Amino acid sequence: MPRKLNSVLAASNRFSDAARDYDHHARVQKHAAQHLCHWLDQMLPTNFTPKACVDVGSGTGFLTDHLLNKFPESAVHAVDLAEGMLSELQRKYPTERLHTHLLNGEELAVEHLWVPNHSLLVSGMCAQWFGNIEEAIRRWLSVSNTVAFSVLLNGSFQAWETAHEDTNQDSGLRPLPSDENLQDIMNALVAEGIAASTAHHTKDFLDHHPDGLSFARSLRAIGADQPRMNHKPVNLRKVISALGEACTMNYHVGFYYLERP
Repeated sequence: MPRKLNSVLAASNRFSDAARDYDHHARVQKHAAQHLCHWLDQMLPTNFTPKACVDVGSGTGFLTDHLLNKFPESAVHAVDLAEGMLSELQRKYPTERLHTHLLNGEELAVEHLWVPNHSLLVSGMCAQWFGNIEEAIRRWLSVSNTVAFSVLLNGSFQAWETAHEDTNQDSGLRPLPSDENLQDIMNALVAEGIAASTAHHTKDFLDHHPDGLSFARSLRAIGADQPRMNHKPVNLRKVISALGEACTMNYHVGFYYLERP
């Protein structure tokens, strides 16, 4: 099986397994979704009424909930690669306006999901899992003429990284994109005439844990504990000892907005 396909299937299984308890453990993801919704309300034109909405990497619906309530006349399409997440979403929101799609959000394009041109696509803290964020954004703009998303950026989990360095170990966390890279992508899209208007900012969210083991368990509880490929196992006991009795993890999150011409 090709490595990328194997990785996608593994991610699908992890997130499906985490779906039932995801809302309880995904505290930062929920706060970041609320921030994205508030910022998006400021960015969108007055009386903006999309003919359809798309939530990429919907999970259990932190953004879907906002779309259903904010745009009561619009169909809402939730896209996720984890069947368990979509099942939980349908359980929470039993409405005919909600349409679920078992798809990899990175590969979502107009040939997979056709919605009317005047639409809105959002994505919350999903794109950091992608192999090629730029190509994903280009495809998203083929689906909707207004796109807003958040993504976890490098510089996150500083205490966790430091504890590994102090114990001469590699954390194994996946490489995260940088805000500078995302800005370069947006500038390129504007220069090519693919995007006419963009905006962005970053925000740090803090998550407090009684110890490092609690943090590691929280990642597992939301299905986000998979290290990068070919990473050697670490001595977690040493890392937890280096962190001390209590620790605070930072999530450095970028928020991006694009409109097609």
